Amino acid sequence: MKNKSFSPALVALVCMVFVFENCEDKCVNDVSIDAVQPYSSPAGYEVLLKTSGFSDTVKVVFGLVEAISKPGGQAGEIIATVPDGLLGNVEISVEEGDCIGRSAEFVVSGSLPANVQPSLHEIIVPIPAASIPTDGIENDWTNADTKSVRQGIHLKGDIVAGVYDLAGSYEFYDGDDPFFKDNPVTGTANTNTNVIYLEIDRSAKVGGFIEHFDGSFIENPDFLPVNPNSNKPAILLVSRETGRQLLLYYP
Repeated sequence: MKNKSFSPALVALVCMVFVFENCEDKCVNDVSIDAVQPYSSPAGYEVLLKTSGFSDTVKVVFGLVEAISKPGGQAGEIIATVPDGLLGNVEISVEEGDCIGRSAEFVVSGSLPANVQPSLHEIIVPIPAASIPTDGIENDWTNADTKSVRQGIHLKGDIVAGVYDLAGSYEFYDGDDPFFKDNPVTGTANTNTNVIYLEIDRSAKVGGFIEHFDGSFIENPDFLPVNPNSNKPAILLVSRETGRQLLLYYP
C-alpha cells in the first residue's frame, strides 16, 4: 500500500482557511512510493524503490534509521541498503523537504526467504546486451550468487523466427538439498525484442510454488567470473512473486 502526501489543492485550501505560516514551504507535489522490490530482505541487502514525484535529492528512512541510497536505472527509481539493527515489519519513507512518501509493507528478515534461489546483496542496474545470442543458449546458466554449490537453470530449446521456446528446461542444484533440483522450467526468450519470460514450477516440492520471471539479456556485470571464451551475455530476471532479481551467467 502506497501512502501519498496531501494533494496540492488540499494544501492550498488549508493555507487559505487557517492562514498557516510558511505554507509556501509545504509539499505541493504528488509524491509516493509505488513499489518496493523485494518486499522482504535481510539487513545489508539492497532494495529497489519505485517512486513518483521526487527529484534526485532524497533521503530514505527505514523505521527511524536513515539508509544509504543511490539512484536506480530509471526515472523515480532509488536503490537503498537495508540498515543494520532492524528486524520485522518497518515503514520505509522517502523524504525531500516537506514531501514524504511512505510504504508500510517491507519486512526486514533474518535470512533470505525459503524456497527461492539466493539473490545478490546489490540491485543490478541492467545494461542491455549489445549482442543477443542467436546461435543457441542450451547449457547450464549459473546463479551469480551461488557460494558453496552450483545452482541455476539448464536452458534448452530451439529458436524459431527469433524466439527460443524454453520448454524442457529445468533447475539444477549440485548440493545435497533436492528442493531446487530438476524442477521444470518453461518460457520464451525473444531475440528480436530482448524480452525473456520464465516459469519455474516447484509446486511438486513441499512448500514450493510456481514462480514467474520477467527479464532480458544484459551486459555481463564486471564482478561476474565469466569464461573469456564465452560470447554469451548475462540474463537478468525479476520474480513477479517476490520482486527479487535472479542473475544468471554462462560460465
